[in-house]
Amino acid sequence: MSWRDVFYVKIQGWGLNVQVGIVAVIAVALIVIGLFALARRGARWRLTKVNFRFAGLGQIEICPNNDVAQIAHTAWVELRSRKAAIPFDPDHDVIVEMYNSWYDLFRALRELAKTVPPDAMRAGESAPMLAEILLKALNDGLRPHLTCWQAKFRRWYDAKIADPTMASMSPQEIQRLFPEYEALVADLVVVSEGMSQFTEELRKLAHERRLSKTVGLGLIERVQRLGGTPDGNVR
Repeated sequence: MSWRDVFYVKIQGWGLNVQVGIVAVIAVALIVIGLFALARRGARWRLTKVNFRFAGLGQIEICPNNDVAQIAHTAWVELRSRKAAIPFDPDHDVIVEMYNSWYDLFRALRELAKTVPPDAMRAGESAPMLAEILLKALNDGLRPHLTCWQAKFRRWYDAKIADPTMASMSPQEIQRLFPEYEALVADLVVVSEGMSQFTEELRKLAHERRLSKTVGLGLIERVQRLGGTPDGNVR
């Protein structure tokens, strides 16, 4: 391989003929990737304020490092892919389907909390804090409603669904016959809205991270000039 294969300049009359080889293009691309990696490693994450009222904690500050962001993203996906994160609609939603979704969510978030290694807990890192927040959301946010209403409603609903005289009625029509329907739905709406808000806070924690400009600023500015984001953040 000669220099002509990398970078070639030739004077032609009053102009220049510049040719850049594929080797030079690859080299520049590798430099840009390296700068991104160094900027991420050298920069500190800013503390982020998030409102975990649904978990009984209110507004707290947490450092969204890569481990925290990964846990928050996984939890957000689990919530967004289920009815649990969607506000309850009394006209169309079926209560037992909400309860089934919450049951699956309990299992998924418990398993996610288990992925935090014990060493991280002993070191006082932010990832164990988020794992504890997820468990508190389940125990303090969802469990009280389920303890009060689920068994009572399921037993009543199962009996009504099996009643031949109700065969022509939709599930929504049947559930409205529950003797304590108004009280159950009022509580269910509150919990559902709280879960929706909790899901949004997880999204912020996972997807709206910001790097501190006090560390790695020079690298970030160089990345900007080579095609980084306008605000100086590397995503």
